[in-house]
Amino acid sequence: MTEVASVRVPDAVHSLAPYVDAGVLGAAEVHLAAWAVGAGGVSDDDIALAIAMAAWAARHGHACAVLGELPDVVARQLANPFGGATNDDVVDIAWPDPTVWLDALRSAPDTVVRVVDGPDLVPVLDDRPLVVWGDRVYLQRHWADECAVAAAVRELSAPAHGNLSDNNDSNDNISDDNISEGSLSDDAATLLDNLLPAEVDGEPNRQRQAADTVLANRLALIAGGPGTGKTYSVARLLAVLLEDGVANGEPPRVALAAPTGKAAARMQESIAAALAEPDVLEHVSEPVRAALADVVPSTIHRLLGPLPTQRRRFRHDASNPLQHDLVVIDEASMVSLPLLARLLEAVRPDSRLVLIGDPDQLESVELGAVLGDIVKAASKADSDGSAGPLAGHLVRLIRGHRFGGDSPIALLADAVRRGDADAAIDQLMAGEAADVDGSSVRFVPTANPLDPVSINAVQSVIAPVLANVREAAEAGRAEDALRFVSAARILCAHRLGPFGVSTWNQLAENWMCGEGGPDGIWYAGRPLLATRNDQSLGLSNGDTGVVIRDGEHLVAVFDSALGVLRFDPVQLVDIQTAYAMTVHKSQGSEYDTVVMIMPPITSPLVGRELVYTGVTRAKKHLLVVGSEATVRLAAETPARRMTGLAESLVGLS
Repeated sequence: MTEVASVRVPDAVHSLAPYVDAGVLGAAEVHLAAWAVGAGGVSDDDIALAIAMAAWAARHGHACAVLGELPDVVARQLANPFGGATNDDVVDIAWPDPTVWLDALRSAPDTVVRVVDGPDLVPVLDDRPLVVWGDRVYLQRHWADECAVAAAVRELSAPAHGNLSDNNDSNDNISDDNISEGSLSDDAATLLDNLLPAEVDGEPNRQRQAADTVLANRLALIAGGPGTGKTYSVARLLAVLLEDGVANGEPPRVALAAPTGKAAARMQESIAAALAEPDVLEHVSEPVRAALADVVPSTIHRLLGPLPTQRRRFRHDASNPLQHDLVVIDEASMVSLPLLARLLEAVRPDSRLVLIGDPDQLESVELGAVLGDIVKAASKADSDGSAGPLAGHLVRLIRGHRFGGDSPIALLADAVRRGDADAAIDQLMAGEAADVDGSSVRFVPTANPLDPVSINAVQSVIAPVLANVREAAEAGRAEDALRFVSAARILCAHRLGPFGVSTWNQLAENWMCGEGGPDGIWYAGRPLLATRNDQSLGLSNGDTGVVIRDGEHLVAVFDSALGVLRFDPVQLVDIQTAYAMTVHKSQGSEYDTVVMIMPPITSPLVGRELVYTGVTRAKKHLLVVGSEATVRLAAETPARRMTGLAESLVGLS
């Protein structure tokens, strides 16, 4: 047994020691490899490394390890985030030649490695820990999840009158009336034309196209950036479907869900706002509006019904499917591969599934990039006229509603999304001139966000908001305190260090409570973030709250998908202070004012999706603190998660 960098490397996998020494592999990967080669009776160093790197890939959000890409992916992942020399040990690792490595895996005993020619139509689970498809290497569980998602997407996207799977005879019972556009009642058809006309200003209305896509298919993808009207379109379509159901005496059972509690709450707010518009009030009957008000979004976990003893399984699955006729998932870019696999298992084959999201945002903080992969496959099917299963299932919304055409926030976001670094820099350097709607962008160029100029700039934006929070919290005005605390946020890429959440939380706490800091952990005005689903309290990961004074006591109030919840602080466990938060945790939220602390240029987190996601959280005012070089590099560096889902879907016909 060799001990390297505090990780004990078993003799059976001693060849992994250099990778441990370089900081690539940890104990979990090493001991998984040791167990697998021991159980399979093999001693090939390349196989041990493949198992360890498949586990490494999963730990860093990749569904698989692509052999030829690993050296570059690992080097970037382990780059020094706070400046100085990069990790030379990583650069100097002698990786196997990909061709030789793949040959070793293909000739390995089938007790350890399963070699496949394509996705399994039915997931296979056996004792072999590794699956090899082309030059991709998967841990078996993640391969099974990817195959499950591909198969389910294929079934849902198949025409209703055809066989959805060559191996599934149960689909003969599916009713075309439930899953095709069919004929809406006269009242519902008229309502559709009133709420979502076919043309707007003489141009085709993409929001109507989105509605038509949902009506015509069991699977629909509605993609678009912030303010393009994704939830707006769905809200109006729901009114049409409920109107049709009321006319037929069979209102559809609808489920609305999002990955986090905050995203679910935002979904509820967006739908309520869309249904409060004058034309909706004019054309939608009171019974339908009341029925819509009863459809309350939840988290996906809550929808599926978590089991207390099994983290990865739920009450609803293929044997106990959801009873809803329509399932709508918002912020689908945040959904991980395993969670989407479990959701698709639970959706009835005669139901409609609508995935709404922005594929240009950050992927799930967990494993996979499922929305981006599915949209990529659908885009390819539409663009080249292939017979791919997703042709005709995607609508991209491009007409902005949150931002005006001249909004500097929108112009910056578009430049970053396109990868146009020059345009992004020009927009940042243009100054603080606001557009007609009052939105503005301000840039503080610096390599050190803790220099006095940068700190003063952030304080000038955040401190007035905190004063409002403190006043409302001390007065016990829960709704006002929640509204003020959600008006501004500092967003960071990192959790620690000068560019991280911990540092900026401390600074903001001092701005609220004074340089001496608060008296204790709990104080009126402290902004809160739930970091774990808690069924007993009704809190979901991502719910935001604030501490208020209630007489002589302090109470924590949260804005959740279930409404405003109140707790004694001692009841709360997985809670963070949330003056600042990571860009990842901000997904599904929006704020009037956003301060974005750019990471250092050496950070492995510098990327297009990070900046785009952070920028588009701002509704009115955006302050960017960081170096021009980092902004430029981010715009030019798209994310690259190693997966095979898009290829699986493109190849399935």
